[in-house]
Amino acid sequence: MIECGLKHENIRLLGRLDETQSPICLDWTGSGFEVNFQGTQLWAELEATCDSPDMWVAVAVDGCPVARFMVESGRRWYPLGRWSSPVPGMEQPLSRVVTLMKETQCMPFAPEATVKAHGLRHDGALLPLEAPALRVEFIGDSLTSAEGAMAPKDNPEWIPMWFTAFGNYSFHVCNALKAERRVISQSGQGVAWNYLFEPEGNLADDYELTVGALKGAAAEARGCRKPYDFAAWPADAVLIRLLSNDVGGMRRAEKVEAMTGPLTEKCVEFIRKVRRCNPKAHIVWVLPPSDNMPEIAVEAVKRCQADGMEKLSCLALPDYGPEELGARNHPNAAYNEKIGKITAEYIRRLV
Repeated sequence: MIECGLKHENIRLLGRLDETQSPICLDWTGSGFEVNFQGTQLWAELEATCDSPDMWVAVAVDGCPVARFMVESGRRWYPLGRWSSPVPGMEQPLSRVVTLMKETQCMPFAPEATVKAHGLRHDGALLPLEAPALRVEFIGDSLTSAEGAMAPKDNPEWIPMWFTAFGNYSFHVCNALKAERRVISQSGQGVAWNYLFEPEGNLADDYELTVGALKGAAAEARGCRKPYDFAAWPADAVLIRLLSNDVGGMRRAEKVEAMTGPLTEKCVEFIRKVRRCNPKAHIVWVLPPSDNMPEIAVEAVKRCQADGMEKLSCLALPDYGPEELGARNHPNAAYNEKIGKITAEYIRRLV
């Protein structure tokens, strides 16, 4: 068996992370790695840094799910796949793309919680990977973290097990486009404030940091607060799917009329920041559900377009109904797949 670290020319690291770290730390939804593997068995040495909250990962082979499991505290070897046939003569010396992705989003209340990926063990070869056709960045809240998508209908639990990167609309977008993704998403957060109307609960202010949702000594030690290098991974498209929590926060505080204008201005500022960081990308504001004031994003986009900004648009997705619910009034995996295909076709027409 061959053992190697993840800093290898034929290993592609996925998601926003500090590539200078050893081991590699997986924080954002969908962060991980992939390899083009030829051999009969492949293992990964993983470590959860604490017992709670749970950290879940998923494994896909050529885009098909084969495993989903919780990473335990302490360093352990986990099987990603075995391809030795028990039937004589049925062995196939194929290569296959094996992807490991973190299912669970960042946990700001426990910034020390992460998954450390130490290395691989295998009996074959790591072959060159095909370059992705596109690079797509997704910015969002619980809808982009796919909170509750893996849960039974109307489940009341807020637990890490119900989050998913594989059953996530962003996965289906990139699978259809043969694209690589990076996801920056956090439940409860917005553009200007969170669902409790707290201004520190937003994704816009720390967008230029590697993992801006996490603060504190443990997060800083693993590079979360480092400036993110946008030029090293130039996005072809950036999808912003925010506003639901901002609107919920205004309603909770009973300040909808007073704060709609400031929220619109904050959306304009965020679009301009995203453009500065991604000068060549198509920016698409994926509108919130129709009952969460999507007109705020529409107005912000129109103002930026009036200022001469190009490659900027809005995308309205169908609302999810009672039959498409998972946990805590969030859409299930089937809805995520449906809107992923719609979004992929929209991006295909743009790019």
